[in-house]
Amino acid sequence: MLDDHLEATLSRRQMRDVALHLRACPACNALFEELRVIDALLTTTQPRGRIGSDFTAAVISAAVAAPPHPRKRVVLWMPLVAYLCIAWALLAFAALNARGVAGLLERLAAAGERGLAAIEAGLRVVAPETGVAAATVTGILLVDLLLLAGIFYGYRRLRLILSIHLARGSRS
Repeated sequence: MLDDHLEATLSRRQMRDVALHLRACPACNALFEELRVIDALLTTTQPRGRIGSDFTAAVISAAVAAPPHPRKRVVLWMPLVAYLCIAWALLAFAALNARGVAGLLERLAAAGERGLAAIEAGLRVVAPETGVAAATVTGILLVDLLLLAGIFYGYRRLRLILSIHLARGSRS
């Protein structure tokens, strides 16, 4: 209603009622003054140019004619190389501190034997439930396989979305 009062499109009675309210209500009066300033700014600014009817076609043709932006290549193999370097460095460090490679291999073999013995003992405990255990292990492996496939599929989708996002980000 304040906008209509500013543009004087109200009836005489409504104009008088709004004016009386503006005198009595400081909050509405402050809002009306802000509206008056905004209206004055809008009427005093002149548009710099007119938009023609072929504006959309001109923008689309300019976008098609523009050279493509170079794609940012996301280096995804770098974390794998870093992981391998760190793993081999830790392995070399362990080999040097374990009285040579022979000591390291002996320790690994002993740990492997202990692990196999523990697995064998565990299998003896669940031997009566071997069918259930086999089905459970198979189910877990299938779920792991599905998760791996989901990660691979999600990675491919995410990589595409990420490349689109990075290409858009380079324009601004």
